[in-house]
Order: sequence, then structure tokens, then C-alpha cells
Amino acid sequence: MKRTLLFGQAIEKIREYPGIGLFLLNLILGILLLLVRDPFGKFQNTYANADPFFEIDPERIQTIISGRKGQESVLNRDLDGWTVRLGKDTKAPGDKARIEELIHTCLSMRRFTLLSDSNSHPSPLEEFGLDGDEPVLEFKDVSGNSLGKILLGARAPKASGTYVMDEKNRIWLVKENLKLVTGAGKQDFFISRNLIPDFPSRELVLEVSVTSASRNEGFVLLADGENWIVKVSGQEIQANPEEVETFIQAIKKLNADEVLLDRTEEIRPLPPKQNFKIEIKTSTDHYTIHPIGVTKLGSFIFQKKDLEYKLVLDPWNLEPILQKDLSEFTTRTLPTNKGF
Repeated sequence: MKRTLLFGQAIEKIREYPGIGLFLLNLILGILLLLVRDPFGKFQNTYANADPFFEIDPERIQTIISGRKGQESVLNRDLDGWTVRLGKDTKAPGDKARIEELIHTCLSMRRFTLLSDSNSHPSPLEEFGLDGDEPVLEFKDVSGNSLGKILLGARAPKASGTYVMDEKNRIWLVKENLKLVTGAGKQDFFISRNLIPDFPSRELVLEVSVTSASRNEGFVLLADGENWIVKVSGQEIQANPEEVETFIQAIKKLNADEVLLDRTEEIRPLPPKQNFKIEIKTSTDHYTIHPIGVTKLGSFIFQKKDLEYKLVLDPWNLEPILQKDLSEFTTRTLPTNKGF
């Protein structure tokens, strides 16, 4: 009775103020149009709107375990980025870009295409690449608690995605290429290949020197306040700061083509005509790139300080640095009595 009275009063108000009725009608029609057209895709049954596999804040991830049993790579977050541990003996700096790509890809995965529920698998597990020797991918927090775990199966036909199994033994098809972002289980995939650590910009570069048997004489770049000077052949030449910065970045971006974990790999003596040294001195550290030998195919081999594994780089990657045209640095010559 009370509801009928309230409804009647509402009708009277609308009759008294027809503008209210028109507003409410437009509001209802607008809501219906929004639901029908769904311009933002919020009500559609799509992959993007499905529940995520890992509904977690990426900052909570402290440890990532990736790889087959007995061959896992354990990635741990620290103050400087990430470290990679292989077994009990090998610890190395992590490749930040690859690890962040892995996290981003995994957090994008959605529970959309369910192929098998629980243990009632319609097909042999081998068909999905889940035959008991599949790689695992698990995230843990700072306390060591699991934030989620999946098993990685095979790539689906026509590169349509990857088969995965969740912790309830359900098999899903996800659209992400997990083989790509995990390096297909390759143990050294997440190890940093930088020949020089990716030191922060606050660590100011004070000096860069390049000596090589392949050029007549070396050269040194010296910081002079906000400017730079090239020292070569007994001369000091003012350098373009932007060109120097580009050159420094090229050195910092030198990445090995291969990581040598096998200690039995043959290391041949470095030919005298291929000897070189690149040095960067900063406000807090001193970095050196100097080969210890070559592979049987002629690639340079490097041994980083305090690390057991070695890095391999093809010579042609170093050509733009070792054979740098110094005229690209210069702006004008400064008078000097100093010798080189």
C-alpha cells in the first residue's frame, strides 16, 4: 500500500514537472544504449575481459622459478635489479628487460579458453606438451609464499598460443607466446649479456679510453665540466657532448651473442692484431672490456670480474667503437703543450 502511494506521488510529480520525466526517460534510454553498444568492451565475453591467471601486483614478485625440473633458473629481485641462480654454483646478474617482459606477459594471460577441466582430459597430455617433463613457471613473494604456478606445454598449431596447466590440473590455451619470453627453457636466457653493467645515470662518466691494435693509436675522452675533450696524437680537441654521449651509450649497450656456461669450451689465444681494451672510469667505479681469447670461429671471449661464466661476441659488433672516426667528435682544436 505504501509503495503504491509513493509510486502515485512520483507520477504526480512527473506530471507537474514534465522536464523530470523527460530527463529520466533520456537517462534510461542512454543506459540501455550503453549496454547494447558497449563502446568500451566491458560487457563482452572476450579474452581481455576474462579472469587473469596471476592477479597480483608485479612489485610483490620477489622470486621467479622458470625451467624444467633440475634445470630451473631462479630469478631473485635485489636492490640493483635481478640476479639469476643456476644450480648451487652459478650466480649472475639478470637481464632486466627480459625478466620484466616475462612478468608483463604472464600478468596479461587470461583464463578464457578452457580445453580440459580437472582430471577429465579428453586427449593424451602429450598432445599438449604436458607429458611430465614440462617447464614450470612460478612466482613467489618476499616471504617465499607462492603467488601462482603454471606448467608450460607446447605451442598451439598455427602459432595461436601456448597450452598451460594450472594448479587444479586444468588445461588452457592462452594467446601469449610463453616459449619466447622464457627462452624455451634455455638456462642462460635470463642472464645479462651486458659487457659493462648497466650503471645508473647518477654515476657520472669521467673518462673513456680506447686502445686497439687495429688502429695506429688510441684515444681518450675526458670530461671537462659539462664539456668533453678528445686526447689523441698529443692534441686536445674539444668534442661534441652529444656525440660523446652517443658513443658511451653504444659501449654500454654492447651485448654478448652467447653465454658460455660450459667450462670445457676451448679458448684459443687472442691474435696480437686483434688485441684491444675499452675502459670507462666513473665517479665511483672503473669498467673494462678486454678479450681473454677467441673461439674456434674467431669470436671474442670475455670474462667478467667475479663471474664464472664467459661471454662471446662477434668482432663486427665492435667495429663502430674500435674504428670510430674521431672527426665525428670534434668541434674545434684547443691549444695545448701537453703530450699524449
